[in-house]
Parts: sequence; C-alpha cells; structure tokens
Amino acid sequence: MRSFGPADGADGADGADGADGADGANASRLGIEKPSLIRPIGVSPALAKLANENWFRGNRWPPADLAAPFANTAAVRFPPNAWSAFHLSIVVLSEFVRVPGWDQFNLQAAEPIPAGAALQAELNELHELVDYRPGVMSEALAQRDNISVYWAGLLMYNKSSHPATYLLTQIALRVGQFQAMHYKFNPGGGLQPRPRPSQLSPSLMPPIDIPGHASYPSGHATESYLLAGILARVMPVAASTETTIGDRDSTPLRRLAERVARNREVLGLHYPSDSRAGKFLGDQSLTLLLNCPTVLPLIIAANAEWQ
Repeated sequence: MRSFGPADGADGADGADGADGADGANASRLGIEKPSLIRPIGVSPALAKLANENWFRGNRWPPADLAAPFANTAAVRFPPNAWSAFHLSIVVLSEFVRVPGWDQFNLQAAEPIPAGAALQAELNELHELVDYRPGVMSEALAQRDNISVYWAGLLMYNKSSHPATYLLTQIALRVGQFQAMHYKFNPGGGLQPRPRPSQLSPSLMPPIDIPGHASYPSGHATESYLLAGILARVMPVAASTETTIGDRDSTPLRRLAERVARNREVLGLHYPSDSRAGKFLGDQSLTLLLNCPTVLPLIIAANAEWQ
C-alpha cells in the first residue's frame, strides 16, 4: 500500500503549522479558522490623482465624496470572542509553562521503555495487529491530524453551537502536543529518543509516512487523554460515567481516547508502552492545565453551554 502523504508531524493536533501564513485550503485541513485570502481596494489614490482628478472615484480610498476618513470607533480592546482557537491555545501554552512541574514528570517510573524480551513481545503484538489495518484504516487516517471531531461526534457540538467547549478542545490539543514533543525529545532515565517500531522491525511497514519525531510517548494518546479529561469537566455526566463500576477507563470519553491511541498501534506507528506513557502524561498534564488562568473562565462558560 502506498504512503498517504506528508508525515503527520502534528501527531493529532488540529493545526500544527503556521497560523498567520496558512492559506485557505490548508486552514480548513489544519482546523484553523479560514482567513480572507485577499481584500482588493483598487489602484493607489495618488496614481488616480495624477491620471485625472475626476478619475473613477470608486477606485479611490477613501471614496472621494468623504471629506475625512471614517470616524474612529470606541473600541478599547480586541474582542475576546474574536480570538482564534489556534492563537488562544498558544496563549494558554505560555501560561502552562509557568505552572511548576510541567517538565518534571517521571515517565520512566510510570511506564518504562521495555527492552529485551519485553520489547520483542511488543513488536510481536504489533505484527498481530497488522491484520486489523483494513478495518481501522479510514478511521485512523481521519485521526492523523484532527482527532477532536470524534469527541464532537460523541455528544453533538461544534465551534458555533459550543464555542467555549471548542476552545477548550483546541487548548487541550495544543498543550498535549507540546508535552508529547518535550518528552519525546527528553524521555528521561538517560535514554535517547525512542525509535519507531518499524525502525526495529521493518516488516511492520506502516501504511502512512512515519511522523517526524520519536515514538515515546504517543502524542495521540497524550492529546486524547488530556482532551477526554478536560471535556469531563464540562460535558453531561453521561460522557464520564463508568460503564464498568470501578474502571475509570470505561467512560465514553476515555474509551474514545483509548481507541485513538490503539489505532496508532494498529498502523505500526507506536508500541503499546508508548500509548500507556501518553495516557499517563495526558492525565498528569490535566492537573496543571486546570491551573492556567485562561482555562477556568472557559470551563465555566463551557459548563453553561451544556446546561
């Protein structure tokens, strides 16, 4: 099976490339509000004046029949609801890194990278999962760089119907992506960034390009569990109710996170231990995210959207 395109370096985040420079076509794919591509205003007023004082006045700016420029408005700040989700998520990221402990999680203690027989057992499991690829391919491809739509489908909402909820999802994805990249580059325990499964076992042959970053922890798992955690604070209780008493992972929100992470294993992109480490990192990062000043008002606003 041929590769399906460029490496999904975002590893699950809705919009990883530049924001201000994104063109309209890429903006939709990346989950960024589509910008205006062009706003024509005609030729320079100076050129029009040189050509002919009575030259078509519709091409002069401001229009010739205005004695003065438009009157100023009384605006005193940029409207809070005019912030794009992409840019606001970066604002919150700057708050997140000021919360003590964001870079102090001991992933190796919680979910160490296996070696020897344990590593071979993981590779054997991934080989067994290859047979499931046809069944999950469409879903897994859709989750490459836009996983939040699956949570939107769980309980019908969108950017227009639940704007605060939507902002929270994009914030969670951005912080999750940041955390995953930090720990991928610095896995701890004196270890080097972990190679992808197919580097060790080429016969896994993932059906899409290998993302351009290390394997451990899984970015999709980190983002998914962080997203599930923040949505549990605002969505109806049914979304975070255990279907198996005593099993916190049996809630609909966390089952969906597990499914997203597992799909990456089926594609041969991650080891199961990557997913478990991402789950730990996402859960731990939630506590710090809740301490960001911008997040609490959004949670209150999002709660109101679900009443």
